[in-house]
Amino acid sequence: MVTDSSAELALMPAIAAFLERAVKMRDELAAAGDAELAELVAAWPETRAVNAAASVAARIRRYLHYDDGVDDHWGRRLTRNNLRTLGVLDVLRRPEMPDRFPADLAAYLAGPPTPSERLVVIDAGLPLQRSHGICGWQLTQPTAADLDAVTPLPSSSQFAADPWDSALRLGGCCVLRRASDDLEARNPSVWGTAILRSLFEPELVIPAWEPLLLLNLAQAERVIVAAEYEIEPGRMVERVRGTGLDLVPATSDGIDEWEEPGWGPCRLDEQELADVLTFTDIMSPLLLQWQTWNDVANPSQRKAIKKASERLQGSAHRFLALGPRLGSNGDVLYERDRAEIIFWYTSALENLMITDSSDELSRKVSQRTAVLIGTDDDERLEIRRAITHAYGIRSKVAHGDVPPDTHLKTLPQQLYIYLRRAFRDLIILGPRFDVATVCDDALMSAAVREQSIAGPVRQVVDRLPVVPGMRTQRMR
Repeated sequence: MVTDSSAELALMPAIAAFLERAVKMRDELAAAGDAELAELVAAWPETRAVNAAASVAARIRRYLHYDDGVDDHWGRRLTRNNLRTLGVLDVLRRPEMPDRFPADLAAYLAGPPTPSERLVVIDAGLPLQRSHGICGWQLTQPTAADLDAVTPLPSSSQFAADPWDSALRLGGCCVLRRASDDLEARNPSVWGTAILRSLFEPELVIPAWEPLLLLNLAQAERVIVAAEYEIEPGRMVERVRGTGLDLVPATSDGIDEWEEPGWGPCRLDEQELADVLTFTDIMSPLLLQWQTWNDVANPSQRKAIKKASERLQGSAHRFLALGPRLGSNGDVLYERDRAEIIFWYTSALENLMITDSSDELSRKVSQRTAVLIGTDDDERLEIRRAITHAYGIRSKVAHGDVPPDTHLKTLPQQLYIYLRRAFRDLIILGPRFDVATVCDDALMSAAVREQSIAGPVRQVVDRLPVVPGMRTQRMR
């Protein structure tokens, strides 16, 4: 019986023979160009022996299996491409080889499986001094050493093509990071996963939607995804979305210049960041409750909570996906986008407020939103009128008509505030809150509104830092 240890014993001698061949040919390797050398090394018998031993070891470890109908293979191979991109050729040319290189190479080729993770670069300038948990993700600011530690073949990474975007590599970028059970070991896409997703993904999927939503609710400026990476530490790093932040020149005296990430409007000082983290600390447990529907024993309650969770997540995705089209304080960057953003904000509110198929959508959404987030009669009337206007614009957009300029300038910011407050209040009230029944009853009863909406929300909101646009800010 072949065991994991015997597979290791077979693979490591094959790697040793491969490296010994390189030592004997070092002068020849040093004189050859990369393309010529990759062709040469890939054809070595020792290289083929390494690939064969790695396949056996990977099969035993149940690591990285792929079968395309022609090739049934386990693990990875040394190829002309990865010999160059992983820096292996440069290691083979060196007089002294890194001590960790044989073990790194064996793990890259044949495993064993290791937990993978997602890393989401966010567009926000935060003076973060230490990692902070938000909804099961770690908000952190990785250093170059942190990135090198998970880069494929760490011992040869100094010679390899850098998989990280330049701003992240420079330092100062904040990321959301979490181990992910749903990611399996794989090779990077030939065409680039980021390109394939942009072309063929039917609707934007944001894995880190919970912490991103809270960061957007905790302060007035939009926080968006700049880049998303899938990582198998030491084996694979692939950017699957975005291009990262741009680098822009910066100076303190007008003479000396340096480069720094070109953050968008969210740039916080230490006190503002402390307030944001206080907000996320209080709200994270409440938001995580929306994902516990699978633990509910009663089937009908479980189904209702699951639907509420799906509505919240769907609206959050629509809200977050519009972030790149916003400037400061939720204003729209380009006039041509205003009508479409009103369309999608209205749809996000509708998804939150309508729990089943229904008619009179404009009336119900405007009234339920008003009674949910309005702080007094005047504001509730203002909210109802604004959302009614938004539905008129949405109807025009849906039918391909050009909406009038009336309300186009103010409505996006109004809806931005209303939607953020609706998210906050619904998260506080929890997934068991019956939006339709309670909000409709609250229209007729101040006591219902106080007991079932305003009171429970106030108990949490009074503990939160004051957030622009989240309490009583009016749009006149």
